[in-house]
Amino acid sequence: MAHTPRIAFVAFFLLSASSYAQTPKQPKVAPGPMEPNWDVILKERYGLSMFDDLLNPVKTTPEATPGLFKRAGSGPITYTPVIALGLVTTTRGGWYTPGPSDKSPNKHDLWSYTQRNTTEDLQTGKNLPPTLAEGSKTSFDPGDAPFGVWAGNDGFTDGGVYTQPQVVAAVNQRLAKQPYKAMIYPNKDKATGKIIPHSYLIGWEYSTNDDFQDVVCRIDNVDLVDESK
Repeated sequence: MAHTPRIAFVAFFLLSASSYAQTPKQPKVAPGPMEPNWDVILKERYGLSMFDDLLNPVKTTPEATPGLFKRAGSGPITYTPVIALGLVTTTRGGWYTPGPSDKSPNKHDLWSYTQRNTTEDLQTGKNLPPTLAEGSKTSFDPGDAPFGVWAGNDGFTDGGVYTQPQVVAAVNQRLAKQPYKAMIYPNKDKATGKIIPHSYLIGWEYSTNDDFQDVVCRIDNVDLVDESK
């Protein structure tokens, strides 16, 4: 990736994310390869702590972690990519409802983009969010039943990644050994320090290095479902 970020900014963003405490079962988060680390993105842009604010930590097994949402109020739900740090090949996203088995989610396409942000983009705010391809949309109506969201990249010929780890394990052989590929957080207004109601951030990992910032998305007008109840 060719870019010319300021040296001090790069040094700050390349602090190791692995230095933060985490639950014993939680997959480790790796530093970004010459990119902003996930812990720094969360802290600097949103005022969030990578593990303290994590809403879907792995406490026992990946399959037991929350991964579904439910509509919070009237009107459409929006699912929007806000930062693109993965492969430069086309990234896609959408939503799904659970199917008769984990291997058969009812999958719907929403948007795509072909772009890769740089460290300098995050510093200056330029090229954010990524420009969506013609025909993309970010709003949808899943009804009142629980649903999940997904992301994927055309650089991989597989089923993509889903907010439910058990679906990743079922449909994506490449990632089945470590199917936890979405870290979910409350969306926070950093200026006020207040949580934005019914709004969440998702850090996606569709590769295998687990830096969890291949694409960062926001989803609005939803509540995360506690599937343990």
